[in-house]
Amino acid sequence: MIRMDDLKIDFLRKKYRLDTDGTRPFIFFRRLFVIVSIVIASFGGIFSHQVATSGEARLGSFPRLSLFSTLRELVQTDDKLLKGEEGDRINFLLLGVGGAGHDGPELTDTIIFGSVRPSDTSVGMFSIPRDLTVPVPGYGWRKINSVNALAEKDDPGTGAAETGKVLSNLFGQNIHYYVKVDFDAFQELIDTLGGVDVFVEHSFVDSQYPTEDDLIQTISFKEGWQTMDGKTALIYTRSRHGTNGEGSDFARSRRQQKILLAVKEKTFRLNTWLNPGKINGIFTMLEGHVQTNLSLWEMVRLAKLLRNYDSNNIVNHVLDTSPDSPIYPTSLEGLGFVLLPKNDDWEPLRLLADHVFDSTTWKEDVLAKAPEKQTHFVRVEIQNGTGTKGLASYTAQLLEGQGFEVVKIGNAAEREYSRTVIYDLTDGQRTEELKILQEFLKADISMSASGWMFAKGIVPKEISVSNENTEAKTTEKNVDFLIILGETSTSLVRT
Repeated sequence: MIRMDDLKIDFLRKKYRLDTDGTRPFIFFRRLFVIVSIVIASFGGIFSHQVATSGEARLGSFPRLSLFSTLRELVQTDDKLLKGEEGDRINFLLLGVGGAGHDGPELTDTIIFGSVRPSDTSVGMFSIPRDLTVPVPGYGWRKINSVNALAEKDDPGTGAAETGKVLSNLFGQNIHYYVKVDFDAFQELIDTLGGVDVFVEHSFVDSQYPTEDDLIQTISFKEGWQTMDGKTALIYTRSRHGTNGEGSDFARSRRQQKILLAVKEKTFRLNTWLNPGKINGIFTMLEGHVQTNLSLWEMVRLAKLLRNYDSNNIVNHVLDTSPDSPIYPTSLEGLGFVLLPKNDDWEPLRLLADHVFDSTTWKEDVLAKAPEKQTHFVRVEIQNGTGTKGLASYTAQLLEGQGFEVVKIGNAAEREYSRTVIYDLTDGQRTEELKILQEFLKADISMSASGWMFAKGIVPKEISVSNENTEAKTTEKNVDFLIILGETSTSLVRT
């Protein structure tokens, strides 16, 4: 027997379609299903700066069910709770990918973390920049937009779930549901709805907007209300080189959220549900381009929870690099432009995720609660004890971003270190910084006997009578820590 609880929806395979000729109760539940489906598509469909076709990765299956069993499951959803509903918070992840046939088809150019609070139907969302660089199991530090592609390569159909796991670990939030859509869903949905009304806050011109044949063209938008069809809305959300403050991924994220809300408003208007042509068109569109782990009964349950929602209860945020942001821009060898957490501290990001329902003073109010992190005024020399080229340089960039002063990098006299070793030349006076380095590099500690006596909470791998031998290994004077990188640290640059 097929259990609805275990089902996953995969509209990429045309296995099931609700009958359009049914009883009045069935029409009612079909409408609920369509509402949630459209919300899923609209939330996830504001994405990609790449022109793409539909994706092929399978995330589940949509089985053939009888009309009777479908109705039975739909009418019995009141006694079932969504994941997270009991705790009054349902977390979801929205991903937008390019699609098959183009460079980086599974790179997620739009990533939105969101939450629904059932008690008052509040919705909070914030856009996660695709250049945020995070530790990925088995791959070292990678941009968050590559997690889906890496997982799809290793195990097709797992990309969205794996991205959710990585973000769940970073944010300290259990991500209950995910939705992944491709480019075509966005444009087709808006065209099916007859366009959307959007208020353009700033006039801007983008002279580097890409064409489908890899050339560039100039596009522009004027301030004020505009009715956009699918193609125009796509251009509005894809533009990344606009004038007048609209030339960044962060500005693009804000425009994406504006389109998202415009789609939401249009889909919930009464005339959408009175138009059979639009409903059928939406069904056809969804079948080709939406993947989610929401089962049918969960879609219906979510629709019931949100049927009395208030637009004023939807809060949107963009995680950017403003002075009060917990992340900062830099560059890393092999990855180029990246965004990293300040002081290697993910706690402010966890606080922001926890307070996603808060209003416009989101970052200011939340980050004021976070304890200040001290800059590490220590001098570090890094030597590469492996055959991996660029490992010392790459590690230096990471440590400098966390407040350490790297005074010298180079190669160790021996290049066959299996484990990274941190030599403490402070005689145990910088225990806090030593712990941070040990945890970050997964390193062994070598220190003098006197340093070990002063250091609290440090278990060294090696204890020497003095620092004389260690100082002989350094090439720079007045160094606090000498780090010799071993094979255990090569995951930092694994490709």
